[in-house]
Amino acid sequence: MKNKKEYKIILWTIAALAVDLLGRVMADRLTLPIWCDSIGTFLIAYMAGPVCGGIVGFTNNIIYGIFVDQQSVYCIVGALLGIVVGYFAKKKVFESQFRTMTLGMGLALFSTGVAVVLNTVLYDGLSGNIWGNQVIELCVDKGFPTYLANLLGQFCVEFLDKLLCVEIVYLCIRLFRSGRARKQAGTLLVLLVMAGVLLQKENVQAREAADYDSYVQMQYGKEEGLLSGEANDIAQTKDGKLWIGTYAGLFSYEGTRFKLLQDIDSVKNVNCLYVDEEGRLWVGTNDDGVTILINEHVMNVLDEENGLQSNSVKSIVCDSNGNYYIGTTEGLSQVSLSSGVKVKKTYKQIRNIKDMSADENGNVMIVTERGKVYWLKDGEISKAPQDIAPNNSLRTVCFTDDHLLVGTEENQVLIYQNANGQRKLLKTVTMDSIESINSFYITEEQEIFVCSDTGVAILQPGGSYEVLNTGNFTSSIDNMLIDYQGNLWFSSSRLGLLELCQSPFADLFREIGETAVVNTTEKWQGMLFCGTDQGLVILGEDEKSRVENEISEFLQNTRVRCLTVDSRDQLWIATTGMGICRVSAENGKYHIRNFTEKDGMPGMRFRNICELSDGRVVAAGDYGVAVLSDNTVEQVFSAENGLMNEKSLCLLADGTDFYIGSDGGGITKIAGGRIVEYIGKADGLSSGVILRMVKDPVSGGIYIVTSNGLCYRAPDGTIKYLKNFPYSNNFDMICDSDGTCWVLSSAGIYIGDTTDLIADEKTDYPLINSKRGFRSSLVANAWMYREADELYLCCDSGVIKVNMSQYDTTAESYRMILDYIYVDGEKYDIDRVDTFRLASDADKIVLEPEVLNYSMNDPYVSVYLEGYDAKAAVCLLSEMDKLTYQRLKPGTYTFRIAILDGVDGDVVESANYKIEKETEMYQNWWFKLYVIFIAGLVLIWITWFITRTQAQRTLLKQKYELEYAKKQIQMGNETILSIARTVDAKDSNTSEHSFRVSEYSVAIAKRLQYSKEKCENLRQMALLHDIGKIGIPDAILNKPGRLTDEEYEIMKTHVIRGGEILKDFTMIDNVSLGAMYHHERYDGSGYCVGLKGEEIPLDARIIGIADAFDAMTANRVYRKQLDIDFVIGELKRCSGTQFDPKLVDILLSLIEDGTIDVEKLYAKSKEDK
Repeated sequence: MKNKKEYKIILWTIAALAVDLLGRVMADRLTLPIWCDSIGTFLIAYMAGPVCGGIVGFTNNIIYGIFVDQQSVYCIVGALLGIVVGYFAKKKVFESQFRTMTLGMGLALFSTGVAVVLNTVLYDGLSGNIWGNQVIELCVDKGFPTYLANLLGQFCVEFLDKLLCVEIVYLCIRLFRSGRARKQAGTLLVLLVMAGVLLQKENVQAREAADYDSYVQMQYGKEEGLLSGEANDIAQTKDGKLWIGTYAGLFSYEGTRFKLLQDIDSVKNVNCLYVDEEGRLWVGTNDDGVTILINEHVMNVLDEENGLQSNSVKSIVCDSNGNYYIGTTEGLSQVSLSSGVKVKKTYKQIRNIKDMSADENGNVMIVTERGKVYWLKDGEISKAPQDIAPNNSLRTVCFTDDHLLVGTEENQVLIYQNANGQRKLLKTVTMDSIESINSFYITEEQEIFVCSDTGVAILQPGGSYEVLNTGNFTSSIDNMLIDYQGNLWFSSSRLGLLELCQSPFADLFREIGETAVVNTTEKWQGMLFCGTDQGLVILGEDEKSRVENEISEFLQNTRVRCLTVDSRDQLWIATTGMGICRVSAENGKYHIRNFTEKDGMPGMRFRNICELSDGRVVAAGDYGVAVLSDNTVEQVFSAENGLMNEKSLCLLADGTDFYIGSDGGGITKIAGGRIVEYIGKADGLSSGVILRMVKDPVSGGIYIVTSNGLCYRAPDGTIKYLKNFPYSNNFDMICDSDGTCWVLSSAGIYIGDTTDLIADEKTDYPLINSKRGFRSSLVANAWMYREADELYLCCDSGVIKVNMSQYDTTAESYRMILDYIYVDGEKYDIDRVDTFRLASDADKIVLEPEVLNYSMNDPYVSVYLEGYDAKAAVCLLSEMDKLTYQRLKPGTYTFRIAILDGVDGDVVESANYKIEKETEMYQNWWFKLYVIFIAGLVLIWITWFITRTQAQRTLLKQKYELEYAKKQIQMGNETILSIARTVDAKDSNTSEHSFRVSEYSVAIAKRLQYSKEKCENLRQMALLHDIGKIGIPDAILNKPGRLTDEEYEIMKTHVIRGGEILKDFTMIDNVSLGAMYHHERYDGSGYCVGLKGEEIPLDARIIGIADAFDAMTANRVYRKQLDIDFVIGELKRCSGTQFDPKLVDILLSLIEDGTIDVEKLYAKSKEDK
């Protein structure tokens, strides 16, 4: 049992220490005006005594002092506080609220006195708490002496802290005694431990299986800022920033520019990079060992001078035991961080290390330049698994959850399976077109990327693989990673960096290795036909392969301007130089019908084709418009028959009618086979050059794209120039039934709403261009093909496919970093957690926030210094520059930076940074309230203390007075009893008569529900009822014979004499009544006044019957005691005459139930016989 008790004390002592430390951390984090580090000390002092309290108080200051200066020196104070509280706890101080608060004040005064001395000697009088320091400055500012200011500043902190701590202990004691908390003590301990653990969770979103071929490729070299044009390694730290190691040094990249860390002398030539679990960046160099960085700050440098085998570092890895292994050209070093960065162990025999990898079981596999394999188990060299044999061709190694991957110099990947602790060769995968494997990269979806000297392959768990299309980036690909936005990065020691970026825009021509200006696209027979200046490019059903057939051969080197499929599933082709072609398919064969000038066509150069509702086809060209029906040219419109401008650029079908858009002559409407209307600038068109006419499915009107803007023709024929549309050089429009309109232009693609367009009010039209992922240029006068939501755009480099419902490339996640703030030219660190404090004389601050964005999107960024800016400034990320603020007034500011999904859109991601500029804290109104609060609290405590002390004195005085009164009453009772005994002694006939009468009277009174006080009063009254006999001569009192009439008259005067004696006796209420009226009879025949019935005081009636009962039951000189039956008979006979009938009944019941014990009454008489 003793051991069990000691075990509990140890546990609670540890818990108390944790409470103290957590309280102090919380107080510091929240900048509280208290220490909050004594609660655990006081609790354990109460529970386990002064020794444990002193140990916890001492230890918590020592531990906290390891991390914070100006703390360990208070360990003695903490120990003394624990001892004092433990001592007074044994004195039961915590049993009273008053004594608890008094102890708190005493502790505050003690702590203040000791701390002020220590602070004055060691820390210039500062209290160590910002609130206390500000009180000191306030007092000094008000002219207080320094020593008094230091005293008041320290007292403000100590007073509130100690009173709060002892009150918490007091409440905990009350709570535990109630029994409710005792059952949950274990739970409380667990919660305390959990409160001290900060859990960091990384939001990881699963990616769907990616189509990497659709990713946009971007290569970075010298021209993009990567000075040496190569990249040996690439890594991403936990904040999302990318780091690139090159022969020119270490670069950081946040999505817009490469920054060389040229001020770090130990990082000039980087071989490898490693990011550990804590987010530290380990930089292995070629000449200077390893440098460990956190946020561009050098934390440690490890080189030959402090134990590294060589300064030429080739690989870095960490095992599951937390040991770091640094592979160099001259050997392997094991490094520990447990007590500073130091080399724990060296392995000189392991030289020229090529690659290393570690698993979760303490294993590390090492491959050297010569293909030799070393195996470490928990830091010791052990024999490699039997199936893993040294091989000159081995180059790289990688552990996965269940397998071990080994890459060779040739094109093989050896896959080993972990079986019962052994590595068994599962399979060997030979990869064509992949040579000299350099590294592996495992994704969260367990995809295995294989980087090699000749390209990249993706290896599936089953052993199948596919070669990733990296374009021309196929040489010396050493490493890769996937950034937090899902983009792929590859580093090449020859070519630099390659990024494969997710994009909704798929470059179809890149898939087939073509580049061409595309004028038109159309799908037919499951194939995608693309018209270029050199003929047709046909893509197969997968849109990844090129198809050659008789159609492409027929149009080889011919400029194809427009493609369309009619309602009979015939392909129509408008060309420059070969007129119009119609292609039909039957039984797998193509039939081509070519319409030329010989067939009546107006020339051989055509731009557009459309089909009318009756199946006729209209073709527009440079020399007019032809209407074709079946195999004949039905009608031609040219200058000869009224066409104002023969050069027709576009057509719009309207049932069996149609509109012709010309190159300068406006619009001509054809209805019923004739020209019915001319529409020009006079009718509202902004220009006579008509590039496109598009029906609006919502309003029923027609959008008209001219050479200098947009116009809208309402259903009633009126035309409005949409002058508020932000761009004039537009090519085409695509309108959806939901009101969404895409305006294709030389600037990109504008997204608008038909309501906004028609209203022609100034509004924001999002622009899809290179900043939003669309990096190609649209071709003017081109014809796009749309299939459902898939749009095939004609561009200057090929065909770009985009899904119109998923075009927005806004990334799901962005990370924003603001590491530094420049104050009047000086650089300072800043973070999101702590408020950055500006000196009162600071004039200008400069902020350079970074948004880590590696996606194709150029999002809108909102920046706002709350408290300074009137409103947020919104710009594109690419346009964001450093921000300068001057002459900030004292106060608190919040710098808010957010990524928006549009100019006025919702916030996608945001970050806030607090900046505070104050003259001094004590000049704030709330700090003055704090001082007033402390002063008020002290005043309330003093008032309460004085009042409570005065009240205790009053209570003590009342206690003494009460005890004195009780003594007086006791003395009175003793006096009365003495008088009664004196009277009884005078009358030998009535020995102990007065005492017995008092007992009988009280017994009757109790049955009458007399209170305790009235019973006591009656007792004393009954004891003195015969006091008048003092005045009766002894001869009469003690006469043995019968009294004469004269003597009887004298005897009767004792009641009057008693009344006279007792009338001024105030100690007993109405005491004279008992003496004067106890011989009155109920029927009025008694003496000396002759009262009757209720006129006789009740107390006198009670004493009267008790007196008569004792007279009958006691021995007298002149007779013996009467028989009890006779006495009872007399009582009954005299009921209503001599005695009150009610009292007779009570007395009889007392005799009957034994309250008045007759046997005991007569026992003494029998002894006297």
